[in-house]
Amino acid sequence: MTEEYQKIGLHYDILRDVLKEREIIIDSKDILPEIDIGENQRIVDDYWVIDLFAHTLIIEDSETFRLTYKIVEPELTKDESLLLSSIFSDLKKVLILRDFSVDLHSKTEVLLENLDDILDEYAMEVSNRLYTKMLYYLFREFFGYGVIDPFVNDTYIEDISCDGYNIPIYVYHMKYGNLETNVVLPKEAVDKLTLKLAQKSGKYLSIANPLLDATLPDGSRLQATFGTEITPRGSSFTIRKFTAEPLTPIDLIYFGTIPSEIMAYLWLAIEHKLSAIIVGETASGKTTTLNSILMFVPPDAKIISIEDTREIKLYHNNWISGVTREGVGGEEIDMYDLLRAALRQRPDYIVVGEVRGREALTLFQAMSTGHAAYSTLHAGDINQMIYRLESEPLKIPRSMLQFLDVALVQFMWVKGGLRKRYTKEFNEILGVDTVDKNLLVNQVYRWDPALDKHIQIAASKKIEKIAEAIGGDLNTVREELNRRKLYLDAMKDKGIRSFREVTRRIHAYYRNPEVAFEELVPEYVKV
Repeated sequence: MTEEYQKIGLHYDILRDVLKEREIIIDSKDILPEIDIGENQRIVDDYWVIDLFAHTLIIEDSETFRLTYKIVEPELTKDESLLLSSIFSDLKKVLILRDFSVDLHSKTEVLLENLDDILDEYAMEVSNRLYTKMLYYLFREFFGYGVIDPFVNDTYIEDISCDGYNIPIYVYHMKYGNLETNVVLPKEAVDKLTLKLAQKSGKYLSIANPLLDATLPDGSRLQATFGTEITPRGSSFTIRKFTAEPLTPIDLIYFGTIPSEIMAYLWLAIEHKLSAIIVGETASGKTTTLNSILMFVPPDAKIISIEDTREIKLYHNNWISGVTREGVGGEEIDMYDLLRAALRQRPDYIVVGEVRGREALTLFQAMSTGHAAYSTLHAGDINQMIYRLESEPLKIPRSMLQFLDVALVQFMWVKGGLRKRYTKEFNEILGVDTVDKNLLVNQVYRWDPALDKHIQIAASKKIEKIAEAIGGDLNTVREELNRRKLYLDAMKDKGIRSFREVTRRIHAYYRNPEVAFEELVPEYVKV
């Protein structure tokens, strides 16, 4: 890995260290307000999102059964708010002139040094309680994402949405879905926050250039608009949070998204360079699944990934990560340009984050010449996938679609207010019918919602292709599939789920399958 994103919540770890060094002992009861909910409300869930400083309540209205998200932060009196505003303004004037180190610890030292100077100038002595509250809000504003920082630090939240002026901010919660929050911002605050987010992403946003698609320092994806010209309700933004530790194949097996027998198949398919596309609707887990199965790429293979906004994260050294560039201050470089350049570098595996335009034809041409290619596509099922690929603007000839080997269909299932992601279908593309010219699709597995289980519908035909390629018989390949299934199940049973450890175990299997298998699954060594 060549690049690390900024760790979420690191500034609060540093803040707690500062309090410890200054021997300031504060309990959350000293700085947080008492919990206050209405008569017709009840708390269905509560947890800390920032230890000591920010607590979350999931509240249900007993009449409407509507859920809302309430963030509880340190309480400031009117005088304390005015003091903090004045200190913030003075600090901003001083700090803007300083050459900040990229190191957060160095930034902290500069902030504390200047804060102490300002308090001396004010000739003020503040209590430990007030000092702690001030530090929280200063760290939140200078080093975090301002008023939305608690949402960014909540590991249960996937998306954060501000739809305009004086409208509650919404979050998408893993357990409870879309929730209205208790944070409502006026025009000036929304505009300032939107510009702050653009600045953090290293991009420019203005009335003249009011649309932005960018990546934040922690790797989260930002889509923002500025002003009322293209979004009449006011400046808006949506943050799709980046998972610093990407989900692994073992995570998806653990969650029930994909069973281990399908994962074992995908492992073998990727090793033997069968190309795949993962289709699904918005928020169905397409990119998560793509990133997960790419961990099966052999350790020394050359990978080139191409994305509009960087989301793919691998633990492979021989990996080039390409990201498009907008045409501001230089020539625009799109996915088509990056893909053409990638093909000149003799990659073993090509990954395109999502096919949407003219790069699609080039990707299928790469498949037809023996490159292993992987991507995602917005479509609800296999028929919609075929229609989208053949229609404008992609326009892939049917004769080329047959070079795709596997198509997974992702799905978001909602039941009883709970949401869960599944691989709904596992399909193999077998070619084109010589008579009616239809694409031949073999559905190997399908998820059954009544049983909440993946059911095998047909035997895999691609397994036969792999057997022919390696010069072995079908039984040998099936035995290998079973060994890999056992290997994956053993990782799940032993709690081996971290990104680096799972990748390390997969790489160990590539280098010496017998030793790796015996180490992890000794009870099945004779299988």
